[in-house]
Amino acid sequence: MNIRERVTQLRKLMSENGIDAYIIPSGDPHQSEYTAECWKSRKWISGFSGSAGTVVITADKGGLWADSRYFIQAENELAGSGIDLFKMGEPEVPNYSNWLKENLSKGAKVGFDGKVFSIASANSLAEELSVKDISIESKFDFIDEIWKERPSIPMNTFYSLDLKYAGKSRTEKIAEIRKEMVDLNADYHLITTLDDIAWIFNIRGKDVTYNPVVISYAVISADEVVLFVEEQKVTAELRTELYEDRITINPYYDIVKYLAEIKEKKSILISENKTNKWLYDSINPECRIIKDINISTKLKACKNETEIKNFKEAHIKDGVAMVKFLFWLHQTVGKEEVTELSVTKKLEEFRKQGKNYMGPSFGTISGYKEHGAIVHYSSTPETDVKLQTESFLLLDSGGQYLEGTTDITRTIPLGNLTEEEKSDFTLVLKGHIDLAMAKFPTGTKGVALDILARKAMWDAGINYGHGTGHGVGFFLNVHEGPQSISQG
Repeated sequence: MNIRERVTQLRKLMSENGIDAYIIPSGDPHQSEYTAECWKSRKWISGFSGSAGTVVITADKGGLWADSRYFIQAENELAGSGIDLFKMGEPEVPNYSNWLKENLSKGAKVGFDGKVFSIASANSLAEELSVKDISIESKFDFIDEIWKERPSIPMNTFYSLDLKYAGKSRTEKIAEIRKEMVDLNADYHLITTLDDIAWIFNIRGKDVTYNPVVISYAVISADEVVLFVEEQKVTAELRTELYEDRITINPYYDIVKYLAEIKEKKSILISENKTNKWLYDSINPECRIIKDINISTKLKACKNETEIKNFKEAHIKDGVAMVKFLFWLHQTVGKEEVTELSVTKKLEEFRKQGKNYMGPSFGTISGYKEHGAIVHYSSTPETDVKLQTESFLLLDSGGQYLEGTTDITRTIPLGNLTEEEKSDFTLVLKGHIDLAMAKFPTGTKGVALDILARKAMWDAGINYGHGTGHGVGFFLNVHEGPQSISQG
């Protein structure tokens, strides 16, 4: 089926079930930024392949809400689909909840799959739509019914990250979490985010491209720790190791039964931004819910001494690869044919020469000339261009090593530059220097520092439509919160 046929099938199911609008977000049951292929429903229904965005389909209209990183990409990928692009943040562009209020009648019903909608998002949507007496229904996974060749959940085996890399054992980390739970009066802590689980249990896998995580859930209480993961993914060696650390392994989907059977009056700590509505609705209603950020999210943000030492080693190896690449690039451009895609391949070759290299940390952004201005640009055989001895090559890339995760961006002059290119480069550089030189009080938030990186550009009447900086995981996700430097 093409995109229009898929949307037609979706509308048929909506009509049969009394649903006036259906929402397809980007996430998975773990609210991940990068998802396994089986949860790329938004891409399947719309054709838009960016990492963030939301599709809404009604009986006669369809829209994709995407931020400024993806305006150009979305316009190209939505062409001919019948789905309109709504440029988030642009003047007079409504968010999708306001659009629903404008386009649905009083008493209408909005549906979505509760497995891929966070509690916070579902509650916010319900509150916003209630002013027009529009209700929500979270039990429908319509995409699963029409996506006949939908990939299955990854069943890759995973492995233990050695203590010489992790710095702290899983039992030490669990003890730290339990201590925080006591302070919060929490009897149970439900963890659904894949990077948190990987960090807590010192496990790494290959279930999601670029992110060495394992599809799983976890629950920690005062007297037990349960890892919910398909048992065929657990090797005999790792099973023994986890058992010795008093960690129980239950099937992935048994999480629902477990939550329903927690005794009444017990308290459960959850992150409402990271826990899906399907799980939330499974919890024994007699339990007390404590809503807060995952304890492990704050703990893993502060790298231990071993992680810091290893991070430095990872960046040395990555730096060696980058220096080799830069030398090759300047020796080759103008003498041999070099393209955006061949540049990506060559850099990967140099990274593979480093010990303990595990693969890219995200899809390399290799953009020559105007392609460098497209946020999150991804070169394809159709868009690939030859590099010349002029203008810039923007190269944003990173590597996964057992010693850590890297993310490095370089804007490389290949020859003659225009006055505009020189000016823009200088303004960006001034912003970097101002931010790097800043002194600020303890407790200052990244949103307060972001202006330092932008002021030189703002003074010149220009801006960039994305964040300035973000946390990086330790051999984990290249984007790691809660730390960031951005406008909000």
